[in-house]
Amino acid sequence: MSVEMTNELKMKLRGQGFLSLKEEGFFSVRALMPAGVVGANISKKLAEISEKYGRGYYLLTQRLNIEIPFIKYEDLEKVKAEIESVGAMVGGAGKRVRAVHACKGTVCRFGLYDVESLTKHFMEKIYKGYYDVTLPNKFRIGVSGCPNSCSKPQLTDVGLVGKKLGKVDIFIGGIHGRIMQLHGNLLVEEVTLEQAESCIHKAIDYYRENGEVGERFPKMIQRIGFDKVKEALLSN
Repeated sequence: MSVEMTNELKMKLRGQGFLSLKEEGFFSVRALMPAGVVGANISKKLAEISEKYGRGYYLLTQRLNIEIPFIKYEDLEKVKAEIESVGAMVGGAGKRVRAVHACKGTVCRFGLYDVESLTKHFMEKIYKGYYDVTLPNKFRIGVSGCPNSCSKPQLTDVGLVGKKLGKVDIFIGGIHGRIMQLHGNLLVEEVTLEQAESCIHKAIDYYRENGEVGERFPKMIQRIGFDKVKEALLSN
């Protein structure tokens, strides 16, 4: 490998969906699967890629995406192109809106709305729409089809929980990581999916304008005050 693998380069690649592994010179390529739905054509392509460029297998992530490990640096763009050839996306980390984490509410008997369609819509309008927007830190969205909250949306920056047919409760300020563990605060009850989408846009824009560099969304809410943030997000 002729390229010097500096930490700066690794971070840049990570932001594109190429995660460096412990074994030097190898990466996992993260393919995004909205709502965890993997079509047969995508599954076949991922298997082919893993055999052709990796070590013959791929991994499921906690957020229902897929990573193909042990890809060489010089093969990263080839793998990305092959994944995109079947309509899938390669997604990264970094200080931006992350891929939406959802449950299987579309097929689950408890689901109160079409989680799969909503997640795909959010991925197009919010994940892709804000992809090139740098935020103070990562911003996560969680979506659950019913109060069982299998995708733990109350532990994300903004979480939607199905409450009634076509209606959701919105929570903000949740987080579960190595530094902080907070259950989100209830922002508003029983709003439509269109109202929820509008609220998410407001939350991202408010975070971009008011968050400090490196500060997570829940920490910003603590610093500014929940009531003040709530007023801003629910204003017309």
